[in-house]
Amino acid sequence: MSNNDFFTVAYKILSYLKYCYENGIKPDPNILNADTFNISKAQFANTLKMLSEHGYISGVKFTPTKIEGIIIGGLYNVSITIEGLQYLAENSMMKKAYRIFKEVRDWLPGF
Repeated sequence: MSNNDFFTVAYKILSYLKYCYENGIKPDPNILNADTFNISKAQFANTLKMLSEHGYISGVKFTPTKIEGIIIGGLYNVSITIEGLQYLAENSMMKKAYRIFKEVRDWLPGF
């Protein structure tokens, strides 16, 4: 996976929102933007829209336009949902399991 594929960017966005939630701070639009994740504005808007549609984030507004694509509003109010927290927890567990399996595979003969 590259650093700017959907799953990597989604994980980073959700991780940032989880940090904000756990520390009682509002998300900073200067951090939560396309440049931070080294992606296009269109990819950033589409990623946020998908996260919102799947219930992982809330509070962000999307306005479709003919010229600019999607305009994002409400980044000060965006927050991670319980579904987003669950997604992070499950994917963290899968990453740990993969690392453990990889380590076991490295020292087991015949793997």
